[in-house]
Amino acid sequence: MSFLAPLYLLGAVAIVAPVILHLIRRAPKGEVPFSSLMYLSPSPPQLSKRSRFEHLLLLAMRVLALGLLALAFARPFLSRAATLGSSAGERKRVVVLIDTSASMRRVGAWPRATAIAEEVIRALKPGDELAMLAFDSAVRPVFGFAESRSLDPARRSAVALSRLADLRPSWRSTRLGQSLIEAAAALDLAVESGKTASTAARGIVLISDLQRGGRLEALGDFQWPADVQLEIHAVDVGGSNAALAAIADSPETEPVAKGAPRARRVLVSNEGGSSVEALTLEWFDANGSVIGKPSEVHVPVGESRVASVPDPAEPSRVQSLRLKGDSHPFDNILFLAEQPRATVEVVYVGDEKADDPAGLRYFLDRVFLDTPGRAARVVARSASGPLAWPSPRPPALVVIASETPADQAGVARKYLEQGGLVLVPGLGSDRSAMLALLAQVPAQGLAFPSARKDLLLGEIAFDHPLFAPFAAPGYNDFTKIHFWKSRKLDTKALGDCRVLARFENGDPAVVEKRIAAGRLIVLASGWRPAESQLARSSKFVPLMTALLDLGDPRPQGSDRVLVGDAVPLPEGVEHVITKPDGAKVRARSLFTETDLPGVYTDGTAAGARTFAVNLDPLEGRTAPLALETFEQYGCRPARGEGPRIDQAQLALAKDAEQEGRQKAWRPLVVAALVVLIIETWLAGRRGRSTKAALETQST
Repeated sequence: MSFLAPLYLLGAVAIVAPVILHLIRRAPKGEVPFSSLMYLSPSPPQLSKRSRFEHLLLLAMRVLALGLLALAFARPFLSRAATLGSSAGERKRVVVLIDTSASMRRVGAWPRATAIAEEVIRALKPGDELAMLAFDSAVRPVFGFAESRSLDPARRSAVALSRLADLRPSWRSTRLGQSLIEAAAALDLAVESGKTASTAARGIVLISDLQRGGRLEALGDFQWPADVQLEIHAVDVGGSNAALAAIADSPETEPVAKGAPRARRVLVSNEGGSSVEALTLEWFDANGSVIGKPSEVHVPVGESRVASVPDPAEPSRVQSLRLKGDSHPFDNILFLAEQPRATVEVVYVGDEKADDPAGLRYFLDRVFLDTPGRAARVVARSASGPLAWPSPRPPALVVIASETPADQAGVARKYLEQGGLVLVPGLGSDRSAMLALLAQVPAQGLAFPSARKDLLLGEIAFDHPLFAPFAAPGYNDFTKIHFWKSRKLDTKALGDCRVLARFENGDPAVVEKRIAAGRLIVLASGWRPAESQLARSSKFVPLMTALLDLGDPRPQGSDRVLVGDAVPLPEGVEHVITKPDGAKVRARSLFTETDLPGVYTDGTAAGARTFAVNLDPLEGRTAPLALETFEQYGCRPARGEGPRIDQAQLALAKDAEQEGRQKAWRPLVVAALVVLIIETWLAGRRGRSTKAALETQST
């Protein structure tokens, strides 16, 4: 056993205190009343020295408590033998973490990175263990510790070098912080899975361009292991780099001046260290031919500028906007998939007037905002008339606010089975038959008693697309929305369904039932002002927009999808996605293989549409990070070639790491507290017994 703070063991000297007190503090054992002394002044009893111990059990417990506390403060731990230093017999366990993100596509970056990795692999000694991980937005194992142990040293190097030769940079973004955490976890798992105790020095070799857009934030919540050395090899390629990115929250195009052609606003960044400030923007078509005249933009070094690029004479031919003038063109293309604004219909089934501010329709007509890629139109249908769609294409959303005849409910049921979305707000007792037909459940069990209480939303499923826009901490507060009138939904009567939100009393507030490819969403309360504050709250517009997105899940904005993003697809039909390299992928409701920047074609039986996938703008921030940045996050980067650290400091760090994992002081403190509690109880009990005995003698 070893101690992290052995000087605290000197506190065990305090054990002599209760021993001395037991010897020197001896009071008279009792009082005997004597009548002839009643007129004399009392004097305090004189203490006398003891020649022998009394109450040995109490003495032992007090001594034990002090000893346990001294031992706890000394921080004991079971040490494991470790060979430190740089002696010839030292064993090392090394993780080679190599960057394969899009920024490594810069001219000369990848050959330099692989050359460094080859040198590190060949420098390993026969007793060392090796693992190799590649990372971009995620970490991928290339060569593991288990495989390293199973191969002889010569074969190990050959296999690792072969795997390295097969690696290529991707087009994905960089998550450097999370990748370092997973590399440290790989070292811990290697120790746990090893057959013998760890006697190897542990280290991570990071090979990266260290670009400042690499997202290190994840390290802020991670405690870096004290015995893990981080050896950083920065890949410096030099040259100037400028980047092109879309402006996310602006219209697709806007007029430059009155009578002038429309223009697109883009962000052009010029990284520090560049020697170029004059850059050129050009339009290109699908064949790679230039369209129209180039536009000049001047961006000072280390700054960014918003540029308005006029549309060419034939905007329908445009597929990309390209930036020219810097040394590294990997982030100089902004792909576009211009589409005419789609008009989607929202069918409202009910008899309320459009200008009645106390009704559902009044707010429904005004809630949907037009976006660059979509315009929403609300179409009213009478509750008693035939239900028909306003266009050959089914609507994105059907809102049923009144009881409808069986034939109308049958049309809505068929619409649901084909992948439609039906919303039933604020159920009344008059809509049980319609709901039973939609949900295909018996109408007898659908009784929804009215509840007139002031309720708030309590439990909300923020993982569902309907509430996902509110998942961030600054937006998930629904406590200002009061519901004064609601219905108690019986989820058992509705069958297999999911509760998306509950009131504070536990009653369901929003329920979803999947019917074939479609969704039926039932609200216990509507948005009429007499029912709730929902329509007049800031949550109403994004909530209804998210609802519309469920019925029309096409990407909004042709240049908003980044490499690695998942693209939702309309359900109920089979999609054949053609990637920029010509590969075809079949998908149903979600397309996840956006691994290349470019224009993708989504082909269905109803026709084809295109969407663009672009590089993450952070990949263009290629200025390198300083080593001090890693130190601020708690890492221990090596200075110079290889880890050079004072051996005493490294031994102390290893001891602190082992003691921190074992935490043997905790049970010692608990044991001391238990002993003190028992000692206090015994002392009190003995005191009461002595007092009772004295009172018996006096009587």
